[in-house]
Amino acid sequence: MKPQSVLIVDQQEVVRDSLQLVLSEEGFCCYTACNASKAQKVLTTKGIDLIIVDSQLLDRNGLFSFLQARYPTVKIIVMSSYVEIEVTQKALIDGAHDFLIKPLDFKELIDKINYHLSAVRS
Repeated sequence: MKPQSVLIVDQQEVVRDSLQLVLSEEGFCCYTACNASKAQKVLTTKGIDLIIVDSQLLDRNGLFSFLQARYPTVKIIVMSSYVEIEVTQKALIDGAHDFLIKPLDFKELIDKINYHLSAVRS
């Protein structure tokens, strides 16, 4: 069975790298992007099952609208700090599947990814 693909979208390289390392060790095929336009390029060339995106990047360059219009089956998990909770709430209302508060708890993240991807596998 082909490993499921996760796209990590965050401006901070250390966040992208640490998430990629942890998720790769869990058996996921990971791609990263530092902004909305690079995320869109990955989405058009790779089969992505789930996106983990920083709330600061969600509305930039229409990333959320792009995802909903072109990739409605891709699951979206939003990461945010406490000060960005309003953006996260709006994303959930608009159709994001879940959220996490930074700093991330990797076990919680993996549990959420597995939960949302189990619906894809079923």
